[in-house]
Amino acid sequence: MRASRLIARLREHDWLAVAIELVVVVVGILIALQVSNWNQGRLDRARAQGDYARIHSELLTDGENIDTTLAFWAKVSEYGRAAIAYGESATLVEGSAWKTVLAYYQASQTFPFVQTDSAYTEMRSAGDLGLIADQRLRAQLENYYSLSGVGGQSIIHEQDPAYRKQIRGMTPWPVQQYIWSHCFTESSYLTQQFVDCASPIGESEAAAILASYKQSPTLLDNLRFWMSQLGISSLVLANDLRDATQLATVVARQGNIPVNATP
Repeated sequence: MRASRLIARLREHDWLAVAIELVVVVVGILIALQVSNWNQGRLDRARAQGDYARIHSELLTDGENIDTTLAFWAKVSEYGRAAIAYGESATLVEGSAWKTVLAYYQASQTFPFVQTDSAYTEMRSAGDLGLIADQRLRAQLENYYSLSGVGGQSIIHEQDPAYRKQIRGMTPWPVQQYIWSHCFTESSYLTQQFVDCASPIGESEAAAILASYKQSPTLLDNLRFWMSQLGISSLVLANDLRDATQLATVVARQGNIPVNATP
């Protein structure tokens, strides 16, 4: 309709009316664009708010899981140190051959840590990282999530030490079955726990098992290497805990998320 009026004004050489019609058309277009941009901005802010909340929740979950993992690794390291003490100086755990056998076996337990990163991964796949307005925060999140398979980070995600395979190949099967049923519990991946347990065998039989461990030319070396690797893993994961905690605070602030929000 407005286009036909504009054509009529042109035919009549009514230049003032033509100019007015053009201004009205341009203004209408600009207003429509502004409304569209405003609506898109509103939608983007809503999406960003949801993404901030999801990332914040997953960072808090990472923090809790890291605490659990570090506590488990600390117990494995304690068993490992006890086994090394016997391997190097024949020092029994609390004077017990059975408890020393148990230490050797429990030192082989693993608990690899895996980040909770579905929200960030989905944002990156959808090309939505630009919704995080703060470039520094984007870089920090990229650094936190992208190093999972690089350098020292890789050892916290993949734990398959040679010691684990070796000690399980050397320990009598009935003893292993007893340890799994009486000395260790696991209701889910994140609820693995060590349990105090009585000895299923006599001290002489336990001493014979220890003797076989000592006769191995590689077992002690593999144990030392595994304990060293676990120590490095703990340092790396402690740094991840620091980063996850700091990032959760920044994300909460920029996403207007209550500080007491829980995953």
